[in-house]
Amino acid sequence: MKTILKGFHSVCVALLAASIFYLGYALLKTAARVEVMVTTSEGIAEKLGPVVDLSPEFLDESEQLRGTATEVVAEVEAVRSLVPRILDESAAIRQSMPAILEQTELMRKESEQIRAEVALFRAQVPGMLAELEAYRALVPQVLDESQRIRETIPPTLNRVERIVLEADEIASEAGENVFTGMISGIFKAPVKLLGNVTDFLLPSNTQLSESDIAELKKRMQDFLSIAQIGDVQTFVTEEPTISLQFELLSHMQIDSMDCRLVALRSRKANKLFKQTELQICLDDDGNWFLHGSEER
Repeated sequence: MKTILKGFHSVCVALLAASIFYLGYALLKTAARVEVMVTTSEGIAEKLGPVVDLSPEFLDESEQLRGTATEVVAEVEAVRSLVPRILDESAAIRQSMPAILEQTELMRKESEQIRAEVALFRAQVPGMLAELEAYRALVPQVLDESQRIRETIPPTLNRVERIVLEADEIASEAGENVFTGMISGIFKAPVKLLGNVTDFLLPSNTQLSESDIAELKKRMQDFLSIAQIGDVQTFVTEEPTISLQFELLSHMQIDSMDCRLVALRSRKANKLFKQTELQICLDDDGNWFLHGSEER
């Protein structure tokens, strides 16, 4: 029995010794690991140092981002409120697109017509240019003819005036109203003056109406009284293609009388038909007359 107890005691001692040895070994291993962990934790602490230093900045930035987020949310809300209007506008545009497309189609067809007409006009341009060139070639001849006519008018008027003066002497014996229709050298009334002058200026198949004569009388009377040198006045008759124009060329004193040199022109369809120049003077009684007439 004692032998068994001694053997059991020896086994227990051996197990205890083995346990103590293993515990020591485990403690050594644990100490080594703890040292490694301490070293590692120091490295981690060193790495976390800058992060800890930056944390205030991160906090400030986060605060700013939080404030900005509020503004962003408000802006998003404003944009969201605009979305219905944008959708309505898009719907309106979508509805108007067919009409726009139809109008575009009409414009395209009209542009084709315009291009066709332009092509026709372009084809006519050479002929028009040739015709204009022909007119340009005629201009010198027309100007020469106009100059010859202008030089012929004063002598012709002088001869006509002499005839009128002689005829007026005969007419005065039979009564002033018997002889009419020619240029009179006497300006006892502006109506008679204008009637006779226009007989010369107008085409042979054209006569002024009574309303034209009355209006022309008034305008001529006013023109002779107030016009300045260079002033031009145009009178369009009831026949719109015919107009009369008078221009004050100069003022002068003849035999102590106030006189005017007036150019009278007639136009038919905007083209010069006839023209003449008259010296008209104002007598003591306030009547205008052609200078050179013995009677006033």
